[in-house]
Amino acid sequence: MPTTPTKPRAAAARPAAASAAHRPAPTAADAAPTVDVRMYCLGTGDCFVLKFHLPGQPPFTMMIDCGSCVGDEGDFRPYIENLAEYVGAKREAENGTPKDGKKTAKAKAPKEPWAGGNIDLLVVTHEHNDHVNGFAKCRDIFKGIRIKEAWFAWTEDPGDPDGKAQDLLKKREQMRKGFQLALNRVKASRAAIEKELTDDFYNRPAFSSLTAFLTGLQTLGSINLADAGEDAPDASTEAASGRALPGMTAIKALLKAQGTLIRYLSPGSTLTLPPLPGVNFHVLGPPLDKKYIFKDGKEGRDVYKRYFSVGEGLLAMNTFATLDTAPTQADLPFGSEYVLTATDPTGLAGGSPYQEYTGAGNKWRAIENEWLYSAGSLAIRLNSHINNTSLALAVEFGKEGKVMLLPGDAEYGSWESWHLIEKWNKAGKDGRHFVEDLLNRTVFYKVSHHLSYNGTALEKGIMMMNSPDMASMVTLDRSRISVTWMKTMPNAPLLMELNRRCAGKCFIMNEVDITANKPSALLNPTSLGTARYQEILNGPQVLAKQYTVQL
Repeated sequence: MPTTPTKPRAAAARPAAASAAHRPAPTAADAAPTVDVRMYCLGTGDCFVLKFHLPGQPPFTMMIDCGSCVGDEGDFRPYIENLAEYVGAKREAENGTPKDGKKTAKAKAPKEPWAGGNIDLLVVTHEHNDHVNGFAKCRDIFKGIRIKEAWFAWTEDPGDPDGKAQDLLKKREQMRKGFQLALNRVKASRAAIEKELTDDFYNRPAFSSLTAFLTGLQTLGSINLADAGEDAPDASTEAASGRALPGMTAIKALLKAQGTLIRYLSPGSTLTLPPLPGVNFHVLGPPLDKKYIFKDGKEGRDVYKRYFSVGEGLLAMNTFATLDTAPTQADLPFGSEYVLTATDPTGLAGGSPYQEYTGAGNKWRAIENEWLYSAGSLAIRLNSHINNTSLALAVEFGKEGKVMLLPGDAEYGSWESWHLIEKWNKAGKDGRHFVEDLLNRTVFYKVSHHLSYNGTALEKGIMMMNSPDMASMVTLDRSRISVTWMKTMPNAPLLMELNRRCAGKCFIMNEVDITANKPSALLNPTSLGTARYQEILNGPQVLAKQYTVQL
């Protein structure tokens, strides 16, 4: 059935409207171009539609990603249906052209075909579920939207002539497979321990720690794996093969079926499009050198500090996970002659202090699965590796004009590599590197990686963004996020700095659960007027937040 029509929010409760959905293009008399940036509030994850309004030109529609870290198909549909309507799509039954060719007065809910939509440019930044799973969950809606052109990073290019993309994709597949296997084994180990759980002094703390460790793995798995939930397949199934995520598979299949022009972009290149005269798309990342794809920044120097405390459960896990393992000399705080083993159980004081732990209630002490606990490091490395393969763009309006920074979820390794692009060395104003110049002129920043500590570089990033017109958008909703991420998102010092540089124009998907540095405490966004800021509603539900960038 059709979605409830969008309505302006009542004036007493932050007025907003959805009337900009089909705004006419500016006339030649307009003073400057604008871009409407609509952030869909699906939950923590990225889904944007940008509408460019240039004098004398029809509107140009650009979409970036579609995903959320939580939610099923039913959760996604109200947002994606609104998105489809925003880009001009309608249900075919509403057009009077159902499959049987007869008119119908009542649409069949909820999956009537859509048609008539148009996206001039789709950008898929990287292969994480919170950026692509919407393409699979709502594939029936996307089939009714014509996508003229699509951009991916060079790391997704199956025909990369240097073979670097294939090498990275193969490594990604291997890491995913290893992660999935480890995750399945950790789940099985926890289940076995739970069956014989006792009140032993160490037994229950160890089980609690293992549960916390498994929760952390599943959190990273929900972003990186095809299926990492409670019902994840076992190691013998296809999900353990490291296959591509369903959302990425779905959008690539759709683009192929439509015959869409696909480009795989490399850093240092600049693209222009005929419908957008004077607009330059500068490709910043991902880096060509894989050492920057795998590189982390130093906390407090390159990126903000985490500013969260490690839970006792995780500290306990580090202890219990290594019980009874064979330590190396480097692990020992004492000489190797003091180590007791099964073959040499005699202590210095005599007797036999060494004992084997066997029998019921001691499964938690077993070390057969000790290797599994390296899965945490593997998962974190996989997550950062894929983030650093984000297609990062700087959109420049006219030579030395204003800039919109759209970095996906790029982490420090990618940010650093932007400043090392040789062809842009001394190409900026006053001999600066061109990337520094672009950052100096940035008036809109799509905040990378949901306002986490490692998503925005310091000296090579936010400290160079000094435009007085700057605004930002943050894809973070703490009511719809994995619980382990709530310790790191938002990063309080980063949010405070963004607020300062944006003078409060930092628009968070949902800031209800944010207590410190809440942007609306500095600036009520509705005070900007509906020409600058709107909330798109479906009854009481906020489907999207929209900010108009004046260029």
